[in-house]
Amino acid sequence: MSVTFKQVAELAGVSTQTVSRVTNGASNVAQDTRDKVNAAIAQLGYVPNKGAQLLSGAKSKVIGLITLDVSLHGISLIANNIRIQAQRHDFGTAFSVVDEHAFDKIVSATRELTSQRIEYIIVNLPLTKNEAEQLVELFPNLHFVFIDVPDDSQVNSVSAAHYQGASDAASLMLKQQRHRLLLLTGPSDSSASKLRLQGWLAQIERQKATVVAQLEGDWLASSGYQLTREALRNGAQIDGVLVASDQMALGVLRALHEHALTVPQQVAVIGFDDSADSAYFSPPLTTIKQDFSLISERAIAMLFDDKSSSLPLKASIATQLIERQSTQLFTEQSYNKAALERLLLQIKNALP
Repeated sequence: MSVTFKQVAELAGVSTQTVSRVTNGASNVAQDTRDKVNAAIAQLGYVPNKGAQLLSGAKSKVIGLITLDVSLHGISLIANNIRIQAQRHDFGTAFSVVDEHAFDKIVSATRELTSQRIEYIIVNLPLTKNEAEQLVELFPNLHFVFIDVPDDSQVNSVSAAHYQGASDAASLMLKQQRHRLLLLTGPSDSSASKLRLQGWLAQIERQKATVVAQLEGDWLASSGYQLTREALRNGAQIDGVLVASDQMALGVLRALHEHALTVPQQVAVIGFDDSADSAYFSPPLTTIKQDFSLISERAIAMLFDDKSSSLPLKASIATQLIERQSTQLFTEQSYNKAALERLLLQIKNALP
């Protein structure tokens, strides 16, 4: 038998109207009364009827997340951390997955969330400055925070320090005497991808190194694999690969192995994200760590921040260089050893 409002009210020693105000998130309830009601709810195992709350016009205690495919590593981590942070504020989460960068689909996803009386929405997919600002104008009663928009967008936004992280990656690569580089970017519509490319190029131009090839991927391991094979088939002579995501870097490592190029002796590889698996790649991957937990925490906090300021709120979360075994100082000895191993393998394969 289900627990009722009346039973909660009797146990807490309050009226049913007070129980209703607490479960609907009303602010005009004294804290000690709220604590009594919540204790009674916990003791009785009462589950509020969300459908009835919506029909009554109550505001939804749910944070909406409009996101790309959660199979992508960074996307899934942010989604999970937003869920965790929302719970700490006694909010649930509702995810709306958009499978492509199409503004009309993002508008439709926003409308779907507002139909559930959701007022707080985080958008974690690439938008142009105009698109982000237009979305805010279309839904003036909603609170938005964006995670992948240009820095000059006049909207609330949180992001990793993509430019600095990429600059650190390129700096390490060049410090280790790698001067013929393959650059594998993320999608061109992503501000995060653009900033990483800019960070790489700034260091490369400063050190007068050579970009042998620059190719665009889609964050997935398959694109890292295919693009690296394409570059090598086209005769690219490289000693380093800067990659926009760890997932893509996994594909890079496989392609280099299939071409008998040893990592890091002949070709060094640096990824971006510090995914949980990157320490277990072969070899373990040097990468740029994003603090996905802090990004999500700041995004949630920004949603609830004081809206009295007319200026958009901005937050940039520091990245960290994580050095592992996919990078090392380039030496002639290491190169000759690797070349000899490659030659022996070719001879072995040619034998009957």
